[in-house]
Amino acid sequence: MARDRIERAAWSVLADRGLVATVEEVAREAKVSIRTVFRHYGTRDHMIASALRAQLYHYGESLPVPEPDATLDVWLPELLVEVHRLNAEMGRAYWELASSVGTLSGELAEVAAERLIGRQRLVSAVTRGAWDLAGGVGRYPRWLLDAFAVHLSAFATRSLVADFDRTADEVSAMSARVLLMAVRAAADPVELSVMTPVRS
Repeated sequence: MARDRIERAAWSVLADRGLVATVEEVAREAKVSIRTVFRHYGTRDHMIASALRAQLYHYGESLPVPEPDATLDVWLPELLVEVHRLNAEMGRAYWELASSVGTLSGELAEVAAERLIGRQRLVSAVTRGAWDLAGGVGRYPRWLLDAFAVHLSAFATRSLVADFDRTADEVSAMSARVLLMAVRAAADPVELSVMTPVRS
């Protein structure tokens, strides 16, 4: 089906070219005419927004949810592998969408706002899941949420992959080590008192 080919082509072009992707590039990648793209989507922004929404939906559906018998040591590393793989796969357009909140207009601004809400929900849910699996009592500390936000970020993936020549799997392994230590320290008051810096 032409629409499916166009959507897959848009994912590929957006990952490589970012939000400057053109209808011509997507049509060429999909091996369809420009007219066919416009017939299915109407405008360039609608084509890009539709592709990004489909990717964001796929992102949310791909992440493992902890089973009733899950352990922190198994679930969190598995989740991080999938997060950093998806961050790398979504590529440039996703990073640009994340960094352009407030500067986009129309349907692209709507998608950026949807991405932000989805990301905030994801980070809260993952932090809560890890906190519960670690035996945390009450509400997790805000700094733990911030640590998860950093390590689940597409910017963490991009920085280490592009600037330090790491693979998505290496980024996942590093994030898992850091977050496992952080959540255990937060859930253990004795360990936390050792790790908490003294304020001057």
